[in-house]
Amino acid sequence: MISCGDAQEYVPFGREYLCYHPGDVGLPPPRPSPAPPHLDLMRQLDTVSINGSKDWWELRHSSDGLTEEELYVCGPTVVWSRGQAGSAGSRQVIKCMTCDSTVQHVMFATFYTYPDQPPLLGEAVPEEPTGDCLPSICVAESDSLNIFTEDGDDCSVALPFPVRRVWPIKYGILLERQVPASELASPKPEGERLPIFYSLLHPLDEINPLIYRAGYSGSARPAFMSDLSQQAVFMSQDPSICILYNSSSSSHTIWKIRRAKLEENNFVLQSNMSSPASCLLSNPGSFAQLHSYTHGHSLSQSHSHGASPVNQASTHTPTPTSSRTKSSIFPNMLTTPKAQQSQAPRNHMAMLSRTQSPSVFGGQNLRLAMSPSPSRSPGPRTPRSSQYTSLNETLTEPEPLVPDICLDHLWTDHSLARATKAFLTEDSVGQKYLCLMLSQAGMLRCIKYDYTNDKSSLIFGSIASVIAKDALPVKALHMMIVVDGSSSVSLYTGPVHVSRINLCGLPTFNSSLFRDFSSLNISSRLHSPSTTPLRRSSLFTSSRPSSSLDAKFEVGLSPVITEKSHMDGSFTDDPSLPLSSSIVSLRDPSDTKVTLEHANGNFYRITLPEIASSPVVKHSLAALKYVLPREPALQLVNKWYSTRNAPGSGDFSPQGEWTMFSMMLLSMIGYDTDKLALTCPVESSDSCNTLVATKKFRAAESGSDNDWEYMLSSPFHMAAGNSLSEMLGLQKVGVMQKPKEVNKGTVHTRSPLFSHLPAIFFALHLVYEEFKLNILNWEFCSLLVTCLDQLASDLRLTQYLHHYWRDFPTVCPLHGPPSQVPLEEAKKLTYASYFTEKPPHVLAHLYAIMGGIEPEPFPYIPEVCTTTKNLMLLYSVAAADCGLQNIPMERFLKQISSSNVKPFFSADVSLNLQNYCENNPKIHEKIVLLTDQLGLTVRDIQLLSPGVSLVLMNAQHLCRTWPPQNWPASAYHLIHRPDLVAHREEDAKNENDSGKKPKDPFNIKVRMQEEKKVSQSSTKEEEDGMETLDTDMLALRWREDQRIAEVRRMLCSSRAVTISAVQRPEVSDHDFLEEQERHLYALCIRTMSLPIGRGMFTLFTSSPIITETLPIPKLNLSGKAPPRGTTIDLSNIEVPPNMDMWPHFHNGVAAGLKIAPNCGEIDSTWIVYNKPKGSLDNPTEHAGFLMALGLNGHLRNLATVNMHDYLARGHEMTCVGLLLGISVAKRGTLDIQTTKLLSVHLECLLPPTSTELDVPHTVQVAAIIGVGLVYQDTAHRHMAEVLLQEIGRPPGPEMENSNDRESYSLAAGLALGLVLFGRGGEAAGFTDLNIAGELYHYIEGGHKKPLFGIHKDKYKSPSYQIKEGDCVNIDVTAPGATLALGMIYFQSNNKAIAEWMLAPSTPYLLDQVRPDFLLLRTVALGLIMWDSVMPTSQWIESHVPLTVLTHVHRGGNQSTPGIDYESMHQAYYNILAGACMVIGLKFAGSSNSEAFQILWKYTRMFTNFTKRSVAELAGKSTIETCLNVILLSLSMVMAGTGDLDVLRIIRYLRSRVGPSNSTVGYGSHLTIHMALGFLYLGGGRFSLGTSNMAIAALLIACFPKFPTHSNDNRYHLQALRHLYVLAAEPRLLMPVDVDTGRLCQVNVTVRFSDTHQYKNQSYEAMAPLMLPELSKLSQVIIEGDAANHRYWPVRFSSQNKTWSVLETILRSGEGLSVKLKDGRYPYGDAPSGFQVQLAHLLTQDKSARWTMKGCVLEEVSGCSARLVSTLVGGSSPFPASSAASISSSSRVPSAATISSSSRVSSTSSTTTTTSTSTSASHLKLDDGEAAFTQALVTIIYEYLSVGKPQAITNWLAALQGVRRVSVLSQRAGLLLWQVKLIARAAHFLHHLTGSSSESAASSEESIGGEPSPLISAEQALSLNKRLELLTDTWLEEVRDEIVRYLKGETEKQYSAKCSFTLVMRDLPLPVNLNEPEGWSDPLALHAALHRARVPSAAISALSKMLFQS
Repeated sequence: MISCGDAQEYVPFGREYLCYHPGDVGLPPPRPSPAPPHLDLMRQLDTVSINGSKDWWELRHSSDGLTEEELYVCGPTVVWSRGQAGSAGSRQVIKCMTCDSTVQHVMFATFYTYPDQPPLLGEAVPEEPTGDCLPSICVAESDSLNIFTEDGDDCSVALPFPVRRVWPIKYGILLERQVPASELASPKPEGERLPIFYSLLHPLDEINPLIYRAGYSGSARPAFMSDLSQQAVFMSQDPSICILYNSSSSSHTIWKIRRAKLEENNFVLQSNMSSPASCLLSNPGSFAQLHSYTHGHSLSQSHSHGASPVNQASTHTPTPTSSRTKSSIFPNMLTTPKAQQSQAPRNHMAMLSRTQSPSVFGGQNLRLAMSPSPSRSPGPRTPRSSQYTSLNETLTEPEPLVPDICLDHLWTDHSLARATKAFLTEDSVGQKYLCLMLSQAGMLRCIKYDYTNDKSSLIFGSIASVIAKDALPVKALHMMIVVDGSSSVSLYTGPVHVSRINLCGLPTFNSSLFRDFSSLNISSRLHSPSTTPLRRSSLFTSSRPSSSLDAKFEVGLSPVITEKSHMDGSFTDDPSLPLSSSIVSLRDPSDTKVTLEHANGNFYRITLPEIASSPVVKHSLAALKYVLPREPALQLVNKWYSTRNAPGSGDFSPQGEWTMFSMMLLSMIGYDTDKLALTCPVESSDSCNTLVATKKFRAAESGSDNDWEYMLSSPFHMAAGNSLSEMLGLQKVGVMQKPKEVNKGTVHTRSPLFSHLPAIFFALHLVYEEFKLNILNWEFCSLLVTCLDQLASDLRLTQYLHHYWRDFPTVCPLHGPPSQVPLEEAKKLTYASYFTEKPPHVLAHLYAIMGGIEPEPFPYIPEVCTTTKNLMLLYSVAAADCGLQNIPMERFLKQISSSNVKPFFSADVSLNLQNYCENNPKIHEKIVLLTDQLGLTVRDIQLLSPGVSLVLMNAQHLCRTWPPQNWPASAYHLIHRPDLVAHREEDAKNENDSGKKPKDPFNIKVRMQEEKKVSQSSTKEEEDGMETLDTDMLALRWREDQRIAEVRRMLCSSRAVTISAVQRPEVSDHDFLEEQERHLYALCIRTMSLPIGRGMFTLFTSSPIITETLPIPKLNLSGKAPPRGTTIDLSNIEVPPNMDMWPHFHNGVAAGLKIAPNCGEIDSTWIVYNKPKGSLDNPTEHAGFLMALGLNGHLRNLATVNMHDYLARGHEMTCVGLLLGISVAKRGTLDIQTTKLLSVHLECLLPPTSTELDVPHTVQVAAIIGVGLVYQDTAHRHMAEVLLQEIGRPPGPEMENSNDRESYSLAAGLALGLVLFGRGGEAAGFTDLNIAGELYHYIEGGHKKPLFGIHKDKYKSPSYQIKEGDCVNIDVTAPGATLALGMIYFQSNNKAIAEWMLAPSTPYLLDQVRPDFLLLRTVALGLIMWDSVMPTSQWIESHVPLTVLTHVHRGGNQSTPGIDYESMHQAYYNILAGACMVIGLKFAGSSNSEAFQILWKYTRMFTNFTKRSVAELAGKSTIETCLNVILLSLSMVMAGTGDLDVLRIIRYLRSRVGPSNSTVGYGSHLTIHMALGFLYLGGGRFSLGTSNMAIAALLIACFPKFPTHSNDNRYHLQALRHLYVLAAEPRLLMPVDVDTGRLCQVNVTVRFSDTHQYKNQSYEAMAPLMLPELSKLSQVIIEGDAANHRYWPVRFSSQNKTWSVLETILRSGEGLSVKLKDGRYPYGDAPSGFQVQLAHLLTQDKSARWTMKGCVLEEVSGCSARLVSTLVGGSSPFPASSAASISSSSRVPSAATISSSSRVSSTSSTTTTTSTSTSASHLKLDDGEAAFTQALVTIIYEYLSVGKPQAITNWLAALQGVRRVSVLSQRAGLLLWQVKLIARAAHFLHHLTGSSSESAASSEESIGGEPSPLISAEQALSLNKRLELLTDTWLEEVRDEIVRYLKGETEKQYSAKCSFTLVMRDLPLPVNLNEPEGWSDPLALHAALHRARVPSAAISALSKMLFQS
């Protein structure tokens, strides 16, 4: 019998929760409808529940594995909650769902996104579901099924028939139709019946019938499942099977559920086409008949014709007023003509067939169309054949429903009755059973099953029966819980009985307890009141009044239960029958919990105890289950479970549990456990015996020596005494044990496990070896070893005995415990093939591998010895250096054979390393990759024993600096590079996103900053629109100065300007006011030009709050006059009307451009929400806002309806903004919708007969440039042709096209350039258009070509305003044509075209060309000859004709007559400006120093001109324009760099306001502030690109003809200035510390890819840094200088995948994660220079440090150092107190001698004396203590300073090991091996590093030198020598013992020192030396030892020992 925890009363959470639930408050009111009174009465009756409240629930285990989820249903409400079962307050409600009608069924189900992906022809239907899974909850009502997915979608499916039950299956859900009684009573013939089962694979799919195939594994033909006697009993998802019960043959059939195949569907549909059933299925009317028929029948027979069922729609349906409208919404959509004559009422949903997929109506309206007048009160429904007319003709014959699911028959079980429940279970040894609970027969049938070899089907086997009333599986225990005939509860595993369960905490006790009491040992623990069996009062029967029931049980009683207890009075009246043997049923099983239903109606939840809690028992059980045959294994597990959990045994310590297990195991083998001398060195667990003993006799008053000896010989002293005395540094005390007289027990050889003794022994030995590898399991080794020692002794395995003695000499004597098995019995035992005479020794095996020997394959048990397996593989692969693709597992490992073939143990590791391996990875990389593939984590490696983990840690350490680029994230975790993990995740996220939405060129995010404290005073008025800048980044980029504050001050347009005019004495107040206003007007011109610059400065810096409108800062055109601050506005002087219209537009654009492109939640609603509401708001600003949304891509989300609203208003600016915005958002897409939208505004794209629309001129300009954008870079022929014509569009007809024609022609030219950009060289398809010729005609002039086609008629009536004559007006057409020619022939280097663009060389010809056109021609020339552009003054001057050069800058007396000097100078300056602009475009965003120098030179030159009279020669306005162009070019080159020189010159130029600067107009200020914006583009995060489209965009935005006043759009539409956004690129590299998340600085090396002009160019800088264009780079290296760096290096190279990571990081605006090295300060944070330098020098020293003062630790920066200095004790050279505390040291002389050797080093021995001399002053601290501390400080310093803190633990373990060995502690044997392994590993690592660096020398990987291995050989040597010295001191003592041992005299006692010396010196077992005569002759001995393969070092030690004398 076993005891489980107290049973807790269980009340479903939902029941309690519903007390607070509001019920159906939120539901729509019931729809009124006239109803006959008797139906009304029926409805009222229906609401009164006769059987009380019906509630039920379902539990399941949550995916997190810790909690349970409950679905509780009561009436129409479902409560879904999650929480810890039983613990109050831990539950939380996830969702409550209330439906309209009572919920029939509810369950969890999983759908998949692509349930019916049509397989290609001939392709098999996939077995597994396809697509992503959608976990959902299905709630079935009477006429509909509501599906709620966990993502929050909900969907309602109307049910075409009444459903009996819904089942979850692997692919979706299965619906079982309720067969009405009438149909059963008079069944139709087979062919006409409707199927019973249907499937639904996706909420939006159709409900399709199932097909089945009978016969053996589905050999018969497929058919519909229409047998009315079939009912479903059970469905399972894994394996995918179902059980049906056939009531006619009373048999259960088991079927496999799978996807139906195409051919099966075709067969079913063809064969059934003729049969009536298929007509029913395909004819939608049939379901209707079915539905109304069944429901009608159930209501009343007479109304079956006219009445509809009480159909209640779910809450989601809209509620029209009457049933009439409801049903006539889709009057005839779903019927066929054939169905019209039928008089039966129709259910519309029922008629849904394949012709109307549910998706037509969408989720919600689905029911709207279909439900049959879903009103609360049903009225008679008239047959509505009259309405079925309209859609008649459109409906063809519907297709039939195609089945999705097919059932294959697997097995039939003829049983007596229908199973009430069925479940799958597995027994303790992995056999699977399908159990059917036959409640009527009171038995449980267990059918054994298993998978076929290919896992495709199931095979069923033997059947066993168990007598039971109810049963359920308990998954975690692999058992089932059964209520047997006497209503007591038992556990079974499969059909095998395990034990009874003793229930505590139930209201009464179990009658079966009476029988078991005699056998129970009632210990003191049993006296808890709940289990006290004999209190009569605890039995209550119904003879007492029910009110006097125990209060505790009254709470949960519902009215139903009390009724029930009265009804069952006959059962409870009999007082002799105790009520508690009345567990009626079981429900809700989870992993170890199950609910019991008591006869009194209450529920109790019990938790079954686990099988084992300690790892040692778990591992041993798993190993034994593997090696034993099934029967004994099952017996073992059952016996153990009932032993462990017997009543009275409480919680277990691991030791107690192991003692119990080993005793039970030995007794099952047949030992007499009482007589075994298993002195386990653990606390004894038989505490109850001592209790009993104390009672027997009183202790004597006075103590005696025996008491002391008793204590010393107690098991507790054995376990803890040694370690305690070692810790406190005391002498060891022990008692001379008298040899106990061992009474030899007998072994029962008949015992069940005796014959398996060798297998059990070997399995436990492998577990023992496995446990040596994990520090946490070391304590269990000493537990296992006593048991193993006994078994080895009995099996006469001397080598094993020696093995255990060498490991634990203090626990196991050499000759082993006395054997209990007689020799002849032991000889009879059979040994398995895997058994080895030589004990497998894990540590020695690894030692040998590292020594270069390849030993035999090591045996292991799969899934038990995982650490062994992983380490063997890792070490072997490292030593053999084999490829990772196919590791020869069998060469290194031997899997021991299992006694029963279990298919579920996988024999091999499947490693898929192909994708990560480069051609020949270095050995360390292999080790790390393999570690990662084997699933080892950093934590696992830290827990490995110290000698073993070094090789793995070293590999990680060596890979840490430059790991390969293509590793998975988990491998980067292993090598402690969280920065690379972050890069890998970023890249993966980007790959996922890239498929989803149209790619923006960048997807920049707004960096989340720490919340700034906003001062309350800053109100909305004061916002300047620049609050969203990334101040952290700016402060890091420009930390020395205030340039950002200055830029903000210059660009602020929301504050009133200060007017500093002084009133002169003679000026009157009125005149002075006018003077002030004139001054204000001059300042306002500047203010109006600020928004464009502000838009550039704040580009993409914010993410809007979606519930508020976007704040647009005010454009403030008023001023303040000091000193009183009176406000001045422009009221007394004349100013142009509407002068602030375009500035407001720019202000709107600037506000909109702040929004970053990836703010996903911007949609049509929010855009419209920002529309100005009142008359006060400015629609112009909103127009700009719309354009900005187009520039950042959000205008794509604007709905067409809203677009139409905007355009219909006819507001000119709104149209401009919207058209430009949409064109930019759809650029390059050839989008038809957008083209149509633009065509409406362009005559040239409309048919000639269309209505003439009055479109404002600016809107036409916007539309024509829009065409260019939508078709950019597509070379679309028709558009090119139209645009070419539009350049020369004549004025007219009548008054049209007469104003600002220049801007229209220019826009057409630029649009043409966009469409054909750079296609001039290859425009083969355009030769007939003669584009170049036409454009040349527009540039040079000449006669107009005659018009043709539609234009001919259009321009019959000439323009009334402009008379042009018949020549081309080149003043209008030349600018557009010039730039178009340059753009089309971009970079074609076409000399012929380029010559057209050269400046004329004679004065006469020069006079023919306008000087400003020369500027454009020079730009076009530069675009064509792009490759020859050089940033030199020679290149710039080469454009100026000689004639001009000779006459420039000569005036006065040198003048030549007849020369127009003004035009010469104008030509000269314009040509210079044009050449400068080309340089600006070519080097945009590169901050190229040569380009900067040359442009800087010309900027200074022109700035100086403005002050001198030279300006008069060319005219001040020419100089001003050229200066603006050059300044703009300069700022383009320096874009994003924030250069101070440029900033200063801008500051000077913008200060030129007022009457003295008449030439500095609006255009100049606009340019100056654009230049400022370029300089700080996007708040310093953006730069400019030079891709083709970027250059085109810059050309349009910076067109060198600037507006003269704020409303000037004559030459160039102002809105186009914002197209610079298309050239902006985020290229700022922002390093972010991966640990703190803060921005930081790092060193970056940037390497350029080689070109013709230069090779091997690179530069270094500190990031945050604006990178050059990535296309020009080959490598970006973060912290590449190995000697000096503070962060771990990262390398991005354009040759591999890392480049895409870098692109992603830049494009998304995420920071680049970097990881600070241990013990380093970030740049700029170091405390003081010298300290950092010192720490740096100390950490870089390559020599080994032997004497390190503690104070030096202070200098190593970083938090870990502080921790260590406290650990090692501050700055005193060797702190006494701390050393004692860390090292738990003891003052034993031997420790001193060995520790002092830590200083034996190559340096002079002076170091040794220093500490001793000082230590004399310390309370004569002994030498060893100081030396130990010394060694400690040295090691800690060493590993911290070089950033390898991982290794400190290993070293501490080694040092501790040396000390522990010296005091012979219990674990010394294991520690000795760790020290040996560490010493060997150091040489092994050296060898590995050597071999890998040779291979790497050739590759370019070796940047900055390789890191040294984790452990230097010198350190390892010192450690080894230290141990050797220790063993040398013992040699005298143990010499004789060793000689005796080697001679094979094993019977005597040997000391621990002897065993450790043998291990240390690698001395062999005596078995190998069987030539006794060799002992006297050294040479013979040598030979013998050589034969025994003894290492030479050991031979020399031996000969020294033997022949010393």
